[in-house]
Parts: sequence; C-alpha cells; structure tokens
Amino acid sequence: MKIESIMKRIQKFTAILAVLAFVFAACEHPVNPTPGGNEGNNDPKERVIVYTVGQTENRQTLDTEGEWDALLDVLCNQAKNGQTVTFYNMNQTTYFQNNGAGGTKAAKTFSTTDRDAMKAWMKEREKEGLTVVVTYDNGTWNGMAYASAPPATISNTIIGTWHFSCSVVSHIDSEGHLLGSDLYVPEEGGGSMYYTFYDNGTLTLTFNGMDGTAASDNSTWTLSDEGELCSDLLPNGGCWNVNWITDNTMIMSRSDLGTEEGDLLYQLQFDKE
Repeated sequence: MKIESIMKRIQKFTAILAVLAFVFAACEHPVNPTPGGNEGNNDPKERVIVYTVGQTENRQTLDTEGEWDALLDVLCNQAKNGQTVTFYNMNQTTYFQNNGAGGTKAAKTFSTTDRDAMKAWMKEREKEGLTVVVTYDNGTWNGMAYASAPPATISNTIIGTWHFSCSVVSHIDSEGHLLGSDLYVPEEGGGSMYYTFYDNGTLTLTFNGMDGTAASDNSTWTLSDEGELCSDLLPNGGCWNVNWITDNTMIMSRSDLGTEEGDLLYQLQFDKE
C-alpha cells in the first residue's frame, strides 16, 4: 500500500490552541517553580515548555509571565548546581510571531557572570523560537541556542523506531495571531504509525490498521549542515527543523508562508519506542 493511501486513513479534526497545550502538557515529574523576583507579573502568556535537567526530561504548561520567570530561576539554579539545562517552547505561535519568515538558523552563543543578564538572554532566545542550552562553570553562565539540533546530536539519537504521536497545523494571520489549529492523530483513525530510522540512511514508515493489517513504505533520510531532517516519507515531505530530540521525544517544525490558506506552521511529535 502506497504512503498516499496510508495518509488518507488518518482522521483530521479542528482544535483550538488549548487542545494543543493539552496534548503536549503531560509531565511525569513536573518542576514546581517557586515565585521569584517576578512573582507579581500575572500577565497571561501560555507556554508549553519541554526541558531537560541533566538526563531527565520534563514538560510543563505555564500560563503567565510570572510562572515563566519562576521556571527560569529553577533552571538557572540547576545549571549552577552543575547540570546541563536545555529547554524549548512547544507553543508554535511564539515561534512564528518572533522568528518571522526567514527564521533563525545560525546558532547563537552567550557568556556572562551576571545571572539577570543570562535570564534576559534566555528569554530573548525563547521569543525567537530557539532551543536553549545553559551551563555554568567557574562563575560564568554559558548559553547556546539553535533552531535545529546539531547534526551530530540528531544522528546519534535518531536511530531506532519512533511512534508518530501527532501533528499540528497552525493557521496564522498577517499580524501573527492564531486563527485556529488542525490536529492530526493517527490513533483517532483507528491505526498507528511508526518511523524506523537506520544508520545507513534508510527509513521505513509502518502503518498498523485497526483490523490488524499492516502496510509499509521505504525511503531515505538525510541531515543538512544546519541540522534539518529531510525525507519524502515525513508528512508533507521536505525538510524539517529538529527543535528537540532526546532518547524519549522528537519535535520537528517548519513553516509554509503565503499559501492559499494563509501562513501555516507545522509541528510534529514523535515518541521513542
């Protein structure tokens, strides 16, 4: 069975951004931020932050700027305690509104002995839709931010089978406002989808039907110098920014600007088997 036929079996339904937050907000070991210097800031601003402290991955939904500031304090404390801290905002509209049409491909770095300056830099990179890595060494904060993970990180982690959890297509107006989102979940159509990446550059997509049948298609995958993952078996084909990849989760995104439907922003989520 060809992949075009497989994809037609995936049920589509429309959801508002709150549904996106609900889908991505699961967290087995949440961090509970302690209010810090920005505790009075209750301006609404929803974020869905996925982050690692050392090797532990977590997700947390934040509703205000004050909660975001408090979580950054927690992450800075963990970095100062010797942990490598990495985070990414899964709320796509933040990426679109601040990153713009061209996107930010080049990695950015920053070093400072000033904690407040480090937090300010982390906030600016989050606004750009970048993944942020923070360490601390001998009194100096060190930060790196990127749109797509370094190729070496991707190639060392991606090998294996990934469950395709869902994709979200966000429709954005000319002022960067969310008009609505379409959520695609293979299981809603009674089936499941798995991508198996091999270290020889081949890729297999397997679709398991509700009736016990299975179909598959094969192709190749490549990484660009900027860390974009490319394969014609990925939804919509083409190349994707790998915003987040760990031994548990992979999140990819791309934008399609100026279409007949307006500006579109896509996000895919996979869970490692």
